[in-house]
Amino acid sequence: RLNGRLKMELWAKIGGEKVKFQGSMLKVLESVVEKAKEKGGEVQLLSFHAGQKERRRLKRELRCTDKNLVEAARNYVRWAYQIEARKLKRQIKELKKKERVNSKGIRFLPKGVQKRIEELQKQLQEVNEKLANL
Repeated sequence: RLNGRLKMELWAKIGGEKVKFQGSMLKVLESVVEKAKEKGGEVQLLSFHAGQKERRRLKRELRCTDKNLVEAARNYVRWAYQIEARKLKRQIKELKKKERVNSKGIRFLPKGVQKRIEELQKQLQEVNEKLANL
């Protein structure tokens, strides 16, 4: 535990070099995918420490991919990005419902809502780019 938040530590052998990854499960598995892309070669899981939910999830992903760590990591990261994209789309949809009509029949969004929608759309675009790069 680090500051009350669960963290994960994972040791892997990538192209003959031992590497340690540390952080949240998403951050660790993103790093594994990036490192495997950049180094190439065989990736072998040496050991990992995490909370119970994270351990179970990683083991399940590994079973589904026949112990292929890179593919398991890619699947988990893709899943996490899809959830993030859905969350952002839902927030944008909810904010668009706040549209009002003034006395002249002109539709408008309350102050600050349009700016928030634009910020969320920018975040959504970034998440979609990350998904495309996997």
